[in-house]
Amino acid sequence: MFRLVNMTFFGTSRVDHEVEHHIHESPSSMTVPLMILAVLSVIGGWIGWPESLRGSDRFAQFLAPVMSSPITNSGGETAEAAGAAHAASGGSTEYLLMLLSVAIAATGIWLAYRWYIKQPEVPDKIASNFGGLYRLLYNKYYVDQIYDAMFVNRIKDLALTLGAFDLGVINGLGVDGAGWLTRVTSRVSMAWDSWIVDGLVNLAARVVWVLSYPVRMLQTGRVSRYALFMLLGVLIFLGYYLHSSGITLQNLLH
Repeated sequence: MFRLVNMTFFGTSRVDHEVEHHIHESPSSMTVPLMILAVLSVIGGWIGWPESLRGSDRFAQFLAPVMSSPITNSGGETAEAAGAAHAASGGSTEYLLMLLSVAIAATGIWLAYRWYIKQPEVPDKIASNFGGLYRLLYNKYYVDQIYDAMFVNRIKDLALTLGAFDLGVINGLGVDGAGWLTRVTSRVSMAWDSWIVDGLVNLAARVVWVLSYPVRMLQTGRVSRYALFMLLGVLIFLGYYLHSSGITLQNLLH
């Protein structure tokens, strides 16, 4: 962490000169929540102040109903007996762990200050001399790469496969194929309706129109023409009768 602090806030700036003029403090919408979290972290530390440092250890008391189960440890003693033995020992193990953690943190702070402020060339030398270890630590033990290879990339492959199946099979054969088949059958149906059904209907209408032409010549709707046709019919009938009876026009006149 202090490596990041030293490289970000101390030492020689690695930002371009033009960009450096635009660096400014974050707005209050970011700084104020960070301040509130800092205050709450301090309060939380005081709440969990251990009894070995003459605190009340309220956090442990809050978890007591959960942690006071009669589960035995590897030595066969219960958690309550182990806690009583720890209190009786004066918390020497707790002091040792606290000193060890503080010593490790202080060593890390000092090394970060020496390597990234006073002697910034040391990390490069260590990286060149211990390339394998440096790459292992730099890549965080390759946890992210292993996670990506085992889960993320496999999920991506599955998603691509399902996407191809969806595009090729479901959309291609299902949706698009059904649409194409519907368009083809509709065009066949339209051609059948236009050329066969309508053609036969129009042909029948044309035949009726042709055959009805003589009738239409007679059926004009005019009474005078109907009277003329009746007179012509009577004359034709009379002429046929006279001709069949052998009566000529001369005999009829005498």
